[in-house]
Amino acid sequence: MKQLLIVDDDEEMCLELSEILKREGFAVDTAFDGVRGWRCIESGRYELVILDLKLPGLNGYALLKNIRDSGQPVKVFVLSGRPLSGALVDHNKDYYKEEGGDILQMADAVMNKPFVVDLFLKKVRELTAS
Repeated sequence: MKQLLIVDDDEEMCLELSEILKREGFAVDTAFDGVRGWRCIESGRYELVILDLKLPGLNGYALLKNIRDSGQPVKVFVLSGRPLSGALVDHNKDYYKEEGGDILQMADAVMNKPFVVDLFLKKVRELTAS
């Protein structure tokens, strides 16, 4: 069973996604802040981290940078309420670099919230296919 971690401060959404993913056959843990998320990630047992960018304690940008700097082979799927596609537009590009590196380069996949659950599941399946 593939182990996933959802790190998002929206507890209700986190738990709903967890239930959806469990029905799809995944083992899922949740963390509601970046510090707890990092503690979970340090265990090295996750194949995929589903990560919000706006988190208390340790924001998602810093957490993603920590993951990449650690050299762990975990894939990261960034979900954000901020329009990530806006990072491709010059006037927004610096925001995505200032916070902890270029999100579009560090993440394995990105998706804006709100999203269509079927598309989310399709991307999770792609990222966890082995």
